[in-house]
Amino acid sequence: MEKNELKLLNRMYQDATIGMLAIDKVLKKSKNEELKKQFKKQFDMYEKFAQKCDVLAINMDEEVQENSKFKKIKQTAMLYMSLWMDSTPRHIVEMMISGTVMGIIDTIKTEKDCKVKDERFKELVEEFKKLQEDFYEKLKKLLAKV
Repeated sequence: MEKNELKLLNRMYQDATIGMLAIDKVLKKSKNEELKKQFKKQFDMYEKFAQKCDVLAINMDEEVQENSKFKKIKQTAMLYMSLWMDSTPRHIVEMMISGTVMGIIDTIKTEKDCKVKDERFKELVEEFKKLQEDFYEKLKKLLAKV
């Protein structure tokens, strides 16, 4: 596996797992059943995608790198502080939209920076962008309801 391919794979894996971390924390604070249902679906999709990245790395005799403990702590602290200030369904959806958009931007930037040639990785990037874009569209609809 080329260095850039591993970098791209790690970045997508880390974005998926940080999304899972955020969703897990939000699920614990949300009382809105419609939001919980959507977020659980997102969590499952991120989890499947992260597993796909992990399997691809293993098949190429590599390992994906976890997010640093600092990043996890920082993400958790920011989420809890934001939820402490406002735990309304609207605010929760806004936070999730922001995180999803940041993930889309990060994926696009990393894809451009890495310039991978292997079709498997190109397909994986497209799958991840589509996954995130679909979440974004669903979250926009939820925002209009809450």
